Amino acid sequence: MRLTPDLLRLAQSEQADGLAAELSARWSIVETSFAAGLGRSLVEEGVTVDWGTLQITDKRRRRSVAGVVEATVGFQHGRCLICHDVLVLNDAIAVDHVFPYSLMHRFDSVGSWHGPDLDALWHLAPAHASCNGAKSDRLPNPTELVRLAARNEAIMHSPHPLRRTLQLSLMNAVPSQKMSSWSRFLRAVQAAF
Repeated sequence: MRLTPDLLRLAQSEQADGLAAELSARWSIVETSFAAGLGRSLVEEGVTVDWGTLQITDKRRRRSVAGVVEATVGFQHGRCLICHDVLVLNDAIAVDHVFPYSLMHRFDSVGSWHGPDLDALWHLAPAHASCNGAKSDRLPNPTELVRLAARNEAIMHSPHPLRRTLQLSLMNAVPSQKMSSWSRFLRAVQAAF
């Protein structure tokens, strides 16, 4: 094992506290899949989010695998998606629906929502609770969309078990369009509003 200068800087930074939780969440995903024989279903079907507990669960058995924040925050470099300040363990942290879930209800008067699932992992991002509350029901700004696209691309280019979930979201979210990148996908979702 080689400890690089970058790893040493990370261990001495304000993000060090969150590193243990993130590593634990990633390892929990792997261990749970092995222990329950879920490796194949996680790889083929991806995962979903249990909103009652904010836990990532396996789709087939609905078994808790890891927390949304812990499993994804490292791909945001330990930063709030909204203000981009560092998230530390003693902060009040929320899971932001980047495109507000309530916006789907605007379509009730003209028909049902036909866009992608706004409860899916592609769209959920750790943020300070205060930032999330202040954002409320507004659409994401261009900077937030760039950050979300970068986070999702980072997950998809990693060996992380959540990779398949994001691949499936990108492939199936807009039925009539083939999306090649998260930036393009997010622009299409934004245009739906």
